[in-house]
Amino acid sequence: MVAFLIGGVCPTASAMENNKTAKSEIIAGDDWDKILNEYEKYVDQYIKTYKKAMSGDMSALSEYVELAEKAQKLAEKLENAEEEMTAAQVKRYAKINEKFAKALKNL
Repeated sequence: MVAFLIGGVCPTASAMENNKTAKSEIIAGDDWDKILNEYEKYVDQYIKTYKKAMSGDMSALSEYVELAEKAQKLAEKLENAEEEMTAAQVKRYAKINEKFAKALKNL
């Protein structure tokens, strides 16, 4: 079950390809703080679902489908995001990533 949930927001080849065509639309129209809020909410939800899965709760499997869809959308938005963010936003993005990694390591 661990392997099924590990993955998070890692861009896939298809997400990277979609990103190339949609990047200007995504970046031009979205506010980075809003995207970071969405990402942090995703991370919190992912950690919660991961804990459920690790405790044997099979309902986590159905939740993972929704999380996988969110992960792909966020990966597309966050691909090369650091080039577009302010220094404060990059710092926040790094903190969220650190929180994510630390939570998974400690489970």
